[in-house]
Amino acid sequence: MIEARLFAYELLEELRRDIPFVDWASLAVPDKPVEACVVAKEEGVVAGVEEAVEFLELLRFEITRRLPDGSPVGQGSVVLCFRGGAPDVLKVERVLLNLLMHASGIATFTRKLVLKARSANPKVVVAATRKTLPFLRYIEKKAVMIGGGDPHRFSLSDAAIFKDNHKAFTTLEELAKAQTSFIQKREIEVSSVDEAVKAAELGFDVVMLDNMTPDDVRKVSEILESRGLRQRVVLEASGGVTEDNVHLYAPYVDVISIGRLTHSAPALDMSLEIVDSRIRVGLIGYGRLGRALLELAKEDGEVKFVAVYDIDREKCAEAERTHGVKCVGSIDELIKVSEIVVEAAGASAVLEYGCKVLEAGRHLVVASTGAISKLPRCGGGYVFMISGAAGGVDIVASTGGKVRHVVHKAVFKEVEGGDVTELYWKHPQSLNMSMTYKLAGARSVEVEIRGDAPPGRIIHEVEIVHNWGHAYLRVENEAEGATSFTAALSLYNTLKNAARFLKGGRIFVGTFAVLS
Repeated sequence: MIEARLFAYELLEELRRDIPFVDWASLAVPDKPVEACVVAKEEGVVAGVEEAVEFLELLRFEITRRLPDGSPVGQGSVVLCFRGGAPDVLKVERVLLNLLMHASGIATFTRKLVLKARSANPKVVVAATRKTLPFLRYIEKKAVMIGGGDPHRFSLSDAAIFKDNHKAFTTLEELAKAQTSFIQKREIEVSSVDEAVKAAELGFDVVMLDNMTPDDVRKVSEILESRGLRQRVVLEASGGVTEDNVHLYAPYVDVISIGRLTHSAPALDMSLEIVDSRIRVGLIGYGRLGRALLELAKEDGEVKFVAVYDIDREKCAEAERTHGVKCVGSIDELIKVSEIVVEAAGASAVLEYGCKVLEAGRHLVVASTGAISKLPRCGGGYVFMISGAAGGVDIVASTGGKVRHVVHKAVFKEVEGGDVTELYWKHPQSLNMSMTYKLAGARSVEVEIRGDAPPGRIIHEVEIVHNWGHAYLRVENEAEGATSFTAALSLYNTLKNAARFLKGGRIFVGTFAVLS
């Protein structure tokens, strides 16, 4: 956006002040290309990324990865990566971190206060003030918005707000008639219940209750309600509002303005690291699917498996011996070292660990797609679903057609059929593809499982009937037991697409579903 580019020029000026002549320390650093990443060291909400990207691009750095503003992060989350000469990377480090840490701290603090206030009143607005640092009002106000707050007025020209010092020179009656543009609101700051009621009667658009107790704020709201004035005026609480008491004000006002959002929000701790640019991936489950996935990714330049967790400790140790991927002892340890977690262990693993992954700000790639139907919305991470081993998901997603899916397996003993939502949890390993059709928007999915496939084969026969025609698919996949190698390829492709998405990519090949 143009606004971000304009602010980036101010960052260039800040960099010029930081390097008025020469950076002596960087003279000792060889001028070779490196990749550096900004890494979060605590949980929070990121802001300032758009401006950081504009700043770096003005300096001809190559952006290799970025999170969108507003993304949740945890300890170890990668916020932004860029490539350039080593000395130049070090020169921009402090300006870049100052921006991202300050803006993200404001967004994080705002998000906390918004959630606390809206627990008491879902409609209340948490707003900033003009108590901003010189030259930083744009980014501070934007960070408040990213955190879910309201920027309030940006300058004195945006609205007429009459404060105590204005009242020292004239009366409320005169201020109520003061000249303003037709498009502007008039707001008055008051400090008592009686003054608040009088201001509402005089017709002010907004009445700011300054440094009043929650009990007095309640009284103002009740009196205005009893006189039929409450719906005609916006009540704003300001002064003395903290994270500890914001919920006490919220039920009685429309807006809560808090100067601390911008002038005292703690910075979100981050660091700049020269890193391996590949996305760090953790694997849950080292069965047939997990083994195939590690084999596919062993020479990958975009993703790197850094840990595996399996409740079968012998399998976990085998993964470490065979693939050199660390076997960890708990899901928490896996989450800590990973940016994306891949589930290859079955539907129960999705339900047991899914929310823990997402609530830590990590992202989840799911092989057992049917389990998504029972996974509650939780955390701030993304869920990426594989498109499966049979295809046709795009057709279903775009048409909402009816699906009949026949699965032929060599390892299945009996013929069974019915609606997929009724059968899935009885045969989750066999019906993930069928549930994917349902999650993609199919009106209905009828399934049948047969045990008549040749050894080493899984056969899918899919019929999709929609308002504009029919689609027929027959797919034969090589299989080991109940798992086809095509499913591993689909999982691997989804992981790659997820990595590209998190790096800011815009072109993806194959079906790519994201559930936020």
